Amino acid sequence: MRFTKATWRNSLITGTLALGLLGAATANAADYAGTAYIAGMGGHFAKAVFKIDPKAETPITLDSLDKVDIGDGKTHPFHDARIDNKDRNIIYWSTYKPDHAANESYHYGKSDLKTEKVLVDNTFPVPKEVMNTKSGYCASAQTKDYYMPISMNKPGYITIIDKKTMKIKHNIFFDGTEADVKGGVKYTHGINSPDMKEILITMNESNSAPNNKEMGEVIGKMHMFVLDAKALEQGKIKVLRKGVADGNFKSTVSFRQYYSPDGKYIANATGDILFLIDAKTLKTVASLTMDKMEETHDAIFTPDSKYVMITTRTKTILPGCVDPTKPSDSEWRMDGQVRLFDVATKKLVGKATSTCLKCHDEQIGTGDEAPHAVLCGLDVNWGAAKKAAAKKK
Repeated sequence: MRFTKATWRNSLITGTLALGLLGAATANAADYAGTAYIAGMGGHFAKAVFKIDPKAETPITLDSLDKVDIGDGKTHPFHDARIDNKDRNIIYWSTYKPDHAANESYHYGKSDLKTEKVLVDNTFPVPKEVMNTKSGYCASAQTKDYYMPISMNKPGYITIIDKKTMKIKHNIFFDGTEADVKGGVKYTHGINSPDMKEILITMNESNSAPNNKEMGEVIGKMHMFVLDAKALEQGKIKVLRKGVADGNFKSTVSFRQYYSPDGKYIANATGDILFLIDAKTLKTVASLTMDKMEETHDAIFTPDSKYVMITTRTKTILPGCVDPTKPSDSEWRMDGQVRLFDVATKKLVGKATSTCLKCHDEQIGTGDEAPHAVLCGLDVNWGAAKKAAAKKK
């Protein structure tokens, strides 16, 4: 069965929408509301209209769930979601895998969130310097005039794209610059500061030499480099400060991250650990170890910087599993979920909310061939839940 826009919407009646509204029925007045656009390997954004009530048993509840296509899983698998800082109806994206049908090129482009139509879909070939294309674009940053997707290729690089023309201005590799780890790197990510004057770049140090095309294993050191955004726009690397966060061998892998709107913190999703980093000193303020069935891939703050909404890839245990603490590969399926983290207490709040699997199950089935639901990065258009509630009264 083809997983179309129509069948996705129809499935909401008995699918994920029902799951979200079940939590909403018993929740208190929401403190936050918004629409999240969550990138996935199926070539579409999951569009989740949500509310957050930190006091509720399930703090994040879904009012509706839809999808916004940019392609399909073969041509446009992607991890990156970046809403324009000024025009919140425009979202930029870049793909995770080269497209075999487009001469092994990556796609990058932008879509209109009102019409849900792709406005630009450009391709560009893998740079000649790249040795390993197993993982491509995942994170991105932006300034007023430029969209900057960041590649997990080896070696890693950042692409500077003019927002008006959607033409590539620079591909900047980090090896041999001030932002060189001086060793192997497995996956590079990054994000801009709220004022867009700085770009944070994170790199996971690996046990594979820089001239070895294999990625190797991460050794548990996340290197952070804060770069001058104006210099990047001109194709140059200027390091303003740097730091290192320590994690675990093999399992702590820096993925996506966000600054808090007040500029004080960075929430960094690293698979088995959610890091809270001081944005000025780059010192670790808190490190939360995730449950072994969960892997966190992105983390975005609420507008007041008090909470962090994180995305997770969560193993959901299938019926008949012999040992739920150690399920075999045939005894679980991956679900994309969102969770809430309290910055003050430095703890997770309440239960997780599914954004993927229920609808997938309705339309694709739950048999042995049913695929995993794999999400990654998100961006959010925030609403004003408290003000809206006050007006209704």
